[in-house]
Amino acid sequence: MDFDDAPVRVEVHASEETVEIFVEADFETHPEERRRFAIISIPRHLFSEATGRTARRAATDR
Repeated sequence: MDFDDAPVRVEVHASEETVEIFVEADFETHPEERRRFAIISIPRHLFSEATGRTARRAATDR
């Protein structure tokens, strides 16, 4: 989803099985039913693996 240059609001919700990321644009200027949004649902173990790899890579890039 391309939100262009619109400001976005991001909410992250996690359960034991999944991580859900909710991204919403136009929250400052449009009523709720007219806002653009994306919901990304990722299995928690894959999210943990990806964030762990990213953190290790960032630590070695310093």
